[in-house]
Amino acid sequence: MKSIFLSLLILLVLTACQDSSSKNKVSLMGAPKDGVNPNSLAYRSANGQLERKNKLEISKIDSKTKIKIAEIQSQNQLHIAKLNVEAKKSIAVTDSSTKIQTSQIDALTKKDDIQNSLYITMAIIIAVVLALFLLYLNNKKNRDLKDKIHKENLEHEQLLKEREYDEKRLHKMLELVENGKLSPDMQEEVISALTKPNQNLITKK
Repeated sequence: MKSIFLSLLILLVLTACQDSSSKNKVSLMGAPKDGVNPNSLAYRSANGQLERKNKLEISKIDSKTKIKIAEIQSQNQLHIAKLNVEAKKSIAVTDSSTKIQTSQIDALTKKDDIQNSLYITMAIIIAVVLALFLLYLNNKKNRDLKDKIHKENLEHEQLLKEREYDEKRLHKMLELVENGKLSPDMQEEVISALTKPNQNLITKK
């Protein structure tokens, strides 16, 4: 970082010198307004002396900067060497404690792994049991629904058979009434049954 800072300082000094040289050149170039010819020997001589002076100043600054950089680099190297020695000492002191901590961390990690494996196993078992229970409930629901539908179908078939049986008996009785084969009391009972459709003829009989 210090080397970079010094390099930037050199660039700033060089820039300042160039600006000063440019200003002097501009003032000399503006001299024709006061009657000075820029092509004259005096103007060229003054300009050459200014450039030589600037180059000499830059050379001096460059030499001083190199010396300063060398001194700083030497100090940095010495400081780095001291830091390396101190770092090695610190590493040697903390190496044993680091190994102990590492072994403790490994033991805790193994313990955590065992606990995690146990938790995962328990979670899988619970999930399987829950899935089987839900499957059982679903199958039971389906069986109950099938049984209900089957029972309703049987009841419906039974009802249809009863109605068919009632209709056949009714037709048979009508035939008997038409043929005059029933007694007057039986005929009245049949007519009464015909006027009451909701009455069950089988139970009456």
